Amino acid sequence: MTRPASLVLFSLFAALSLSPAMANDQAASQPSIKKETKKEAAKKDEVVELNPDDPAVKAAVKKAQATFDDFIKTVSLQPPNPNIGNIAVRVALREGKKVEYVWLTPFTILKNGYKGRINAVPTIVKRYQFTQQVTFKREDVVDWMYTEADTKVMRGNFTTCAQLATAPESDVKEMKRLYGLDCSR
Repeated sequence: MTRPASLVLFSLFAALSLSPAMANDQAASQPSIKKETKKEAAKKDEVVELNPDDPAVKAAVKKAQATFDDFIKTVSLQPPNPNIGNIAVRVALREGKKVEYVWLTPFTILKNGYKGRINAVPTIVKRYQFTQQVTFKREDVVDWMYTEADTKVMRGNFTTCAQLATAPESDVKEMKRLYGLDCSR
């Protein structure tokens, strides 16, 4: 089944903190653009679901888990590396037997885990809300990403690369060009 490129693009928007709500805030100073309420904008920024049974997604999650410690070392340098931005983690949120995979940004390293802000509207796990702070453990992480400012290359985001595997080639090229997504690593 081919995933519409627009859904994968929403996944990138969520990962990069470019939700319609944020785009709306940036457009507020432009009178020609109609302002939406935060609720309307958040509704448009719903979570893009992953198929955990897809072999490509399984491989992506395995790769993200295997490289997570290096990611944490890279993004938690003191002083912070000014070349690194758009830092996010994708985690599995659970509600009973229901699971949803959401991007969190920003996130903080705690003594016994992590805490982050949900960056999209959950549609499966209803007890969670857009912008809600949640705690999570390393085993909940299914992906991570950041962008290098100097090279404009996105690192990580393995699950989006897995989703792009079935998208039309023209859409894949455009999304890689726009976001610097490097799926070769």
